[in-house]
Amino acid sequence: MTDSTRRGFLTAAGLTTAGAAVLAGAGPSEAEPTLPRDASGDLVAYVRDVRKGELVLMIEGREVVVVDKRLVTRLAAAFARARS
Repeated sequence: MTDSTRRGFLTAAGLTTAGAAVLAGAGPSEAEPTLPRDASGDLVAYVRDVRKGELVLMIEGREVVVVDKRLVTRLAAAFARARS
């Protein structure tokens, strides 16, 4: 993956996260975000620190830390629902 593709991926990930927050009622109502045209394959992400809102994206053997408390809160809530 070239540097420009990585930047595009991270931009798209940020936009998708922002779109998810909007759809959850965290902001003004907007249209659902769409995937970038070159989006394909697996995406691996894990929550490293729930309290800090740290999410780690695994990209070609390296880790990129993203802080998004709203997204982590939604993932934690989904996890709690799945456990019950």
